[in-house]
Amino acid sequence: MNEGKHDAAVDGPIELDKPGRRQWWSVIAIVLAAGIFAQAVFAGLMLSGIEWAYAAHRVNATALIALALIAGVASVVTLRRIAQGPRLGLLLLSLAVIVILQSAVGRFSVEGANLMWVHIPLGVALVGLAMQAVTTTRRLGGA
Repeated sequence: MNEGKHDAAVDGPIELDKPGRRQWWSVIAIVLAAGIFAQAVFAGLMLSGIEWAYAAHRVNATALIALALIAGVASVVTLRRIAQGPRLGLLLLSLAVIVILQSAVGRFSVEGANLMWVHIPLGVALVGLAMQAVTTTRRLGGA
């Protein structure tokens, strides 16, 4: 009965089926990018001697890890048949992995390891990767 519909979905990427889906993914990607940028602000505040900035940097890192992991897994599951969906899923999962790595490098640096030379450039790369995710959300469901 519905074989024609089922076959079309399996053949390749399909259009977004809900009008607001692209906007939600865009909001998620923008929140991740803003959170990553906020990390740089908190780091600058820490270097300026502002005491509360360390706690803000740590809490924001934890939130970024959780959001990136949840968004990455959700995008892989829900957008697998949407044009640009797999790309967004890969970007968000990559972002999650790199944020986890960045957090670990930061913790080792706090404990005395000489790793700031890795931590700072990795943070810059995260901003670029997050902006790539934002750009990809604008192409969801399209060519």
